[in-house]
Formats: sequence, structure tokens, C-alpha cells
Amino acid sequence: MYTASSLDLLFVLLGSLCVWQILQSRNRSRLPRPPGPKGYPLIGNALDIPTSRAWETFARWGEQWGGIMSVNVLGQTWVILNDLDIAVELLDQTGSTFADRPELPMATLCGWDRALSACRYGPRFREYRKLIGRVIGTRGSMKQFHPAEEYQATMFLKRVLANPDRVDDATRKTAGAMILHITYGYKIQEEGEDPLVEIADKTMAEFSDCTTTAKYLVDLMPFLKHVPAWLPGAHFKRLAATYHKSSDHMATVPLNYVKEQMAQGTAAPSYAADLLKEKDISPERLQDIKWSALSFYGAGADTTVSVVQSYFLATCLYPEVQKKAQAEVDSVVGRDRLPGYEDRESLPYLEAVCKELYRWLPIVPLAVPHRAMSDQVYKNYFLPEGTLVFANVWKFLHDPDVYSDPFTFNPDRFMGPNPERDPTDFVFGFGRRVCPGTHLADASVWINIAKAAAALDVSKALDETGKPIDPIPATTEGVIVRPLPFKCHVRPRHDRVLDLVQEAIASFD
Repeated sequence: MYTASSLDLLFVLLGSLCVWQILQSRNRSRLPRPPGPKGYPLIGNALDIPTSRAWETFARWGEQWGGIMSVNVLGQTWVILNDLDIAVELLDQTGSTFADRPELPMATLCGWDRALSACRYGPRFREYRKLIGRVIGTRGSMKQFHPAEEYQATMFLKRVLANPDRVDDATRKTAGAMILHITYGYKIQEEGEDPLVEIADKTMAEFSDCTTTAKYLVDLMPFLKHVPAWLPGAHFKRLAATYHKSSDHMATVPLNYVKEQMAQGTAAPSYAADLLKEKDISPERLQDIKWSALSFYGAGADTTVSVVQSYFLATCLYPEVQKKAQAEVDSVVGRDRLPGYEDRESLPYLEAVCKELYRWLPIVPLAVPHRAMSDQVYKNYFLPEGTLVFANVWKFLHDPDVYSDPFTFNPDRFMGPNPERDPTDFVFGFGRRVCPGTHLADASVWINIAKAAAALDVSKALDETGKPIDPIPATTEGVIVRPLPFKCHVRPRHDRVLDLVQEAIASFD
């Protein structure tokens, strides 16, 4: 039963919404918004916005409303882009206009507004990108980390061969180990679960959850962030408090580790150690170092986990692709060593496999929205300041006008004189919001796929009757996705594999 105070609060909220709606609806232009489904009075299309797998719903809407469409969510214009060329023209070529992020109320309550991906456009955003870019901003700058990445990719083979039924665990551990080493000089414990990898995985899962489009009502009604946590229906506030502690913990613990190692004179070279060498670090500067370092983890770890797991899934479903990649590796590298970065330019089919992995099951199917920083007119459509622009990356990558037979895994689409569009041109973002860790993530993905192709035979798992189990090419939900759990059979490709792995590991000591 509602109390008088709760009813008063409800009336105040509804009254505020009405006033806000009226103010928002004052059209600053006679031009129309992009087309879209008709909404209801006051709330617009708020009830139409899906809370999961929004990219699929938006793609279906696009079939009716076109490559650029819009919805009204409680007075705010959301523009959904289902056409890649429009996204490039709007977000890349006029990138400064759409460089901002909207306030993401749930993410802010969870503390993630301090990280690069959700940071508003401004001095802090530019400083983060400058710090990260000087370390991993180009393929050339990434070369200093190639030994660490090759070592971890070789350790990945060892982990998989030791526990072939736990490929997912090996992938997570390898990706975490690589990024934690590059960022903090941290060396994980090999036996059992590493505590920092576990913390990082949990924290990044929470990030993906709290930034999922429209999952939490507070993202549609930002004024709800002011309600007290004890209020009935304010579970999101209590959850956010828990998530906030996690993000603080993940940002602070590894940085303290670096400080301790530096004090003892035993710190390994790393991104954080390099920045902490600065003299007279202010509290503000320390926050920049802390949160830009944490942004590293999302830049590399999640991409590596998702794409490498997709490789194992694809090889189960398309064994001919694995055989062709293995044949190329054998012809270029042979079977007396494992491939390294020096072989990359000589392995074009393997490069095509990596591109197809990015395309087939995209890591971020619906990009975190951009925000219009001023009124804009695009193709006679009016986009008012504050408009949220969603790039439906999943639709771009499964558009039959761009990719032939888009739901089939086919690396050959990127081979020959007329290859199809390179997905790496846009899967990492658009305009000034392109992920600064692109080269780190790409290098990590390539070396892990190359070594897996050289050393492992992957096939479908068998059920108790000996019949092959067909895995389903589907993903988890959230901002960052990965394949749903599946079983596969993994074995060494040939008798020399175990020796090659041990020899390669020993060469790094």
C-alpha cells in the first residue's frame, strides 16, 4: 500500500517529467527528426526500448525505418544508425560534433564515469587518450610489448593442452595475465585462480552490465539517481553501491602493487610504473594514472577473450577454415617452431580469419552512444543538441548489402583483389571515440590465433553416444559480449607440439 509520502513523491516525479517533456519538445527547427515508430504521450517510445540484445531489435526496426531512424525516449531524441556509410559520415567525418558521451546514470553511480569509455568529452578525456596513446597508440609502439604477448600466447597453449576441457578459463587467464603485465608489471600466479584476474573479470562483467542500453530505469529517467537507496524499487542504487566498490578496488589494488614494487626497486617495466616515475604527482594526476590504467584492461582483455573464444567456436562449425589456416602456417613457418609477429605479413589467410572473427560475432554489437554537442542537420533531418546516436555495429557487420551471406563464417571474403569491407575499420569505434587500445587488442588477438592454429586441432565435442555436438553461434548479453559456453575437443596437432611449447616458454626465461 502506498503511503502519503510515497504518493507525494510519485506526483512530484510525474509533474517534473511533464515539465521536462514540454521543455524538451520545443522544436528549435522546422525540420523533422529521422523517421521512427510512433510513441505514446509523455513517455514516447520508452516502453519500446529493449533491455537486452537491443542491436537485434534496432536492426528489425531498420528494415522498416531505414538506415537512420529515431525514437523519442521521455523527450530525448535517440538516433539509431543501421547503415555503415551513414555512421562513417556522421561519426567519423563530423567526429568533433559527436565526440561526447551522454551521462550514463547507472554507470556514473557505479563509478565508471571515471574510466575512458564512459568519460564525457573534455580535458580529462583528452588527457587519458594522450597517456594511453603514447604507449600503445601505434603498431610500432606496441612492439615493446610483443615479447610479453608472445610469452602469454605460448602459455595459453600450455594451459589449453593441460586442461583441454577448460578453454574458456585458459582464455580468460591468458588475456588477464597479458594486460596486467603490460599495465602494471604484474605476474599472475600460474597455479589455480589468480586473485587479481578474478577481480578484474568480475569488475569488467559489472561494467558491461551497468552500461547496457536501457537495462536500468535510471538510464531512461536520470532524475531517479537522486532517490534514496532504501526506497522501494531503488534496488539499482544498492546494486550500484556494490559495483562502485568493485570499480574502486580494481583501480586501486594493482596501482598500489606497482607503488610497492617501485619502493622496493623491483618494479617491472609497465604503463603505470612509467607514469608513476613523475615527480610531485598531484592527487588529480594520480587519478588520471589510476583510471587510464584501468581503461587498459577493457581495451585488451575483453577483446582477446571474446575473439579467441569465437575462434574455437568457428573452428568447430567450419573445420575447413581451420585446415586452410593450418596449411598456410605450415607452408610459411613449418612445424619446427611456433609463429611469431615476424610472420604476420606472410600469413594473409590467417589475417583474414582474424577479420572474420571480428565481423562474425562482434565484441561490442551496439556501440556505447555518442552525444551531439550542438544542434545538427543531416540530410534534412534535425538532430538537436543532446541527441544520443547509437551505431548498430552488429547490423553493419551482418548487412547483406555489405557482406555476402553475412551469417556464414567465411574468411575468403577478405582475400583476393576485391575484398569486402575491413571490419577493423569500425569495430573499435568511430571518430574521436575510437578505442585507443586498438593496436594492443589486435596484436593480442592475432598472436593467440596464430599459435592456436599452429599447435591445436579443434573439433566438435561428442555426446555420450559418440555423436558430435553442434555448438550454437550465439553470444552473451551486455555492452561487451562473448560466445555462450560451448564444448569442444582440443588436441595437439602433431607429436612435436608439446616440445615446441616447452622450448618456446624456456626461451623467454
